[in-house]
Amino acid sequence: MKKTVTLLLSALLLVFALTGCVRTDIGVSLNKNGTGSVTASLGIEKSVYDQLTALGGADIFEGKTPETVKYGDTTYMTVTETKEYGSYDEIKAALLELTYNTDKLEGLPGDATEPDDDPSEYTLYQPEPEKKNDHVFDSVNIEKTEGIFYSVYTFRVTVNPPETQDGDLKGAYKMTLTVNMPDKITQYKGGEPDGKTIVFDFDGLTEQSEVAAVSEVNNYGVIIGICAALLAAAVVFVIVIKRKK
Repeated sequence: MKKTVTLLLSALLLVFALTGCVRTDIGVSLNKNGTGSVTASLGIEKSVYDQLTALGGADIFEGKTPETVKYGDTTYMTVTETKEYGSYDEIKAALLELTYNTDKLEGLPGDATEPDDDPSEYTLYQPEPEKKNDHVFDSVNIEKTEGIFYSVYTFRVTVNPPETQDGDLKGAYKMTLTVNMPDKITQYKGGEPDGKTIVFDFDGLTEQSEVAAVSEVNNYGVIIGICAALLAAAVVFVIVIKRKK
């Protein structure tokens, strides 16, 4: 999944640098049994996509076949890929590995100025540039807390803004994170929930942003089982009392 999503985000940044006409969504679905999935979706405005592919037949989506999707009044060419995971820990690891790959922007035509030739016989010491943190998520917390009568599911992440040498890109990157919780969302930070689903919008992100969602699930099976056991015990007690009389 890391390779797939990284390719999508790399393509996203490359096209955005040239046109600014893209949209992407990272989706996370959590199941009650501790499993789930991660989805990466990338859309480029159809008019822009047609222009870019016409320029030498560039393969924007790395061999993937896009579908036509309409958002509002705009039509996009979109590719979507999903991978299933067997545990919340695997989902956490997958999300922490996602990177923007903003280094793909460096060296684009017209994006950098070539250094002047140094006519001297000496080479001045050039300190190594500070390594950028190009990870999409700075922290990820996904957990299930079980009680006797209910279970609590928590999803909390801190999102990094993309770091790039291109000042025009900073604050202009568009991304959304859609999370499907195991049950109705009862608490949240950021976004607007709709039942079990919440969408976090990170358009123009310039600094770290923490978002969260919590859902609580009543363990009706346990409650019914306890009630049935108490009822059975009461019936046995009544029978025993009657026999003694």
